[in-house]
Amino acid sequence: KHGDQIGVLLIEPQWGSSQVGLPWPKNLAKQYVEMAKERGILVLADEIMCGLGRHGNGTLFLSEAWQLDPDAVTFGKYIGGGVYPLSGAVIKTGGVLLGANGKTVMQSHTFAGSSTRALMTGTEVLNMLPNWFNSVKKLGDEMKVILRHLEKVSNGLIETQGQGLMWGALVSRKGIHRDESLRAETISCLKKNLESVGVLPYFVPVGGFMISPVIDIDVGTLYRIGEKLEEALLLTVADVGWEQPMSQNADATEIKVTLQLDQEFLASELKKVCNSQLHFSRTCTSCSDFVHPTVRKRFSRGLIELQNAQFLD
Repeated sequence: KHGDQIGVLLIEPQWGSSQVGLPWPKNLAKQYVEMAKERGILVLADEIMCGLGRHGNGTLFLSEAWQLDPDAVTFGKYIGGGVYPLSGAVIKTGGVLLGANGKTVMQSHTFAGSSTRALMTGTEVLNMLPNWFNSVKKLGDEMKVILRHLEKVSNGLIETQGQGLMWGALVSRKGIHRDESLRAETISCLKKNLESVGVLPYFVPVGGFMISPVIDIDVGTLYRIGEKLEEALLLTVADVGWEQPMSQNADATEIKVTLQLDQEFLASELKKVCNSQLHFSRTCTSCSDFVHPTVRKRFSRGLIELQNAQFLD
């Protein structure tokens, strides 16, 4: 209706702080982008948080994995390796026109004498990232197991969403939390308990927190984070007297997750054969070098639904 008044559609394929790591429905995102292009509207994909492989779909950008074909993509955060405040943008067209008019998208004043080192670091990060795509996907599968377990043991106190190594936990608005003042008290209590167990996640205004570990985290550390989160959640459930909302019965709250595993990985799980690439990146779960099978089985019990029951044996 107002297509002739819009110049650019800005889309964040996977929301960050505003919606606690929630990915857009893929087909809906594609539909919005297609409608914009049909009306001559340029499309900018904001991948400051979910981009650079963090989304776990095996490509540098999520818009690439979903074939959104935007006109530009922004990226940043860990492109500077955690040392430099570096960000950037990929633009499909317009670079030559900018140059012809004496304009540039390069801005290095902020870095002063460090700009060269920042750009060198960014270049190396981009060259290195594809080597970690399989590991991020694997860790995303493990995060799914961990977080669904936390949903269950907390009786639905939190609802989790995300993919790859970018997830969020939203404190439920059901039950007693329909009263926003009580929900605020629970959030405050959860913060206190997380701090007491040694975890300081990034809390966001909508009432939850983000979980976005470093790309090269090992799978054992991921499960140790899960154990700390579990401890804090159980303390919070007891402190605030949280109970599963009556509108949901036990059968409805039995959470089951089907991991989307490729054939190679599934075979390695069933045969307990160590995958050398995943072992090198410290994300292998076919051996006990990084996470003990009993720990992983405890988080997985009742949550993973695979055709071959040997997966959990």
